[in-house]
Amino acid sequence: MGAERVGRFKRFGDMLVMAPPRKAVAEASVREFSRSTSAVLARVRAGGRVVVTRHGAPVAVLMEIEEAVGLCASVLLSRQEAERRLFGDELDAVFRHRVLSRAPRILGGE
Repeated sequence: MGAERVGRFKRFGDMLVMAPPRKAVAEASVREFSRSTSAVLARVRAGGRVVVTRHGAPVAVLMEIEEAVGLCASVLLSRQEAERRLFGDELDAVFRHRVLSRAPRILGGE
């Protein structure tokens, strides 16, 4: 795939914080996950993440154990930043659009 994925570093007080390299994030429906569990897990083992969706809404994120442990040790993040890191920029925008399109609409006045 050409370019090697490298993490970024930035200073945070006396510490050096590493932003991990971007992961390939794929979407799999609950149906696909139940029918092709081994194939979906192979994508995770290959270093990617899989967002499992039900009716287009994310219900779970599958990732390698080491990455999950690393995320647990991270500093607190805003919900939006955590979603961006888990889903990636592309899928985050897709899921955000789906949620907003399902939001109840207020018709008329009071």
